[in-house]
Amino acid sequence: MRGGAELRRTVPWVLCAISLGMLIASGWLRWLLRHETSTEDVDWLRGAISGLGFAGIPVVGALIASRQPANPYGWLCCAMGLAYGVSDLARPLGEAVGGPLWVIRTLELWGFVGLVGLLAFLFLLFPTGRVPSPPWRWVARAVVAGGLLLLFAVPLVPDTDPAATAPFALQGAAGRYLGQVGNAAVYAMFGLVLAAMSSLLLRFRRSGPVERRQLTWFVYAAALIGAFIVFDALSLVPPGLVYTAVSAAIFSLLPVAVGVAVLRYRLFEIDRIVSRTVSYGLLTAGLVGLYLLVVALLRLVLEPLTGGSTLAVAVSTLAVAAVFNPARRRLQAAVDRRFDRARYDAARAVDAFASRLRNQVDLDEITAGLCDTVTASVAPTRVAVWLRAPTGTGRAWT
Repeated sequence: MRGGAELRRTVPWVLCAISLGMLIASGWLRWLLRHETSTEDVDWLRGAISGLGFAGIPVVGALIASRQPANPYGWLCCAMGLAYGVSDLARPLGEAVGGPLWVIRTLELWGFVGLVGLLAFLFLLFPTGRVPSPPWRWVARAVVAGGLLLLFAVPLVPDTDPAATAPFALQGAAGRYLGQVGNAAVYAMFGLVLAAMSSLLLRFRRSGPVERRQLTWFVYAAALIGAFIVFDALSLVPPGLVYTAVSAAIFSLLPVAVGVAVLRYRLFEIDRIVSRTVSYGLLTAGLVGLYLLVVALLRLVLEPLTGGSTLAVAVSTLAVAAVFNPARRRLQAAVDRRFDRARYDAARAVDAFASRLRNQVDLDEITAGLCDTVTASVAPTRVAVWLRAPTGTGRAWT
């Protein structure tokens, strides 16, 4: 019995080590082959940095599976790490050993298909490891069926490059028809991923306070990833290694959020994190807008007199610095009222008690006020105040 428990705690870390080993081997092989297979010497570095963005998935999966073996969510993350490792290692390993191109293509696509299918379950089973309700089981069955279909069809579909086509791939009309079915199945799999994402809304409506915090962690990471994708589409992210590093850092937030939510470590800190993110985001946008507006107005006024824009830029910088702290305090208070209400109410209760202490001298009133403040800010099940007796007899008032 004890040996079985030890095995369940060991297997996830073995799977994690295999996934990380494949990522390390992929980066090492890309570095060895950098002059032979890459047009730029930094291509291998981009691949290694991208792999770091996914390294957190198997680590978080091992943490969850070793501590909560009955929760399938940890094993799901371990499987995602293996799928990505296979897809990432296939090409550099095949080029290093001189393997057939069709084998490399098959392994890459198998890893990709497995990753997409597991991604659907990542959304569908979060955070309890079960589907939200019995009607959602059809989504799980459709993901399994679509994934098996694609895994079976990948080596049978001919590629545009004859060298990447398997010897036993279907030819002629049959191959083209199977390729069309495979493309439709890929689009259907992404549609199922979107359907699984929508299940989070149903969970949020029906969840209690703890599960809502878990979902908020997940949604927070997903929102940051979505914001990065929007910035990328608008070409606001610098290209090159900076883009690769930022992308890896952003995508690594998802496994971190999953680990915090499922393991419930500092779970309720999400309210404060969301509050600070929203406040500083709005503050940054407001100050940038103010800076640009002041620069534009001062240029119209000062350029005819000074002949340049240096003074306008300096004055605008000073104006933004002057309004930073007042704007931050007011904006933070407004955001806390909406996103971090518990902390906001606790701070108000403490401030009110501190103001009463300046004029209050009655010990009973101070004790009652202290109990009320602690109850409002911390919400304990019991409150007691112990005071040493002035005579040193050991008596106490509560």
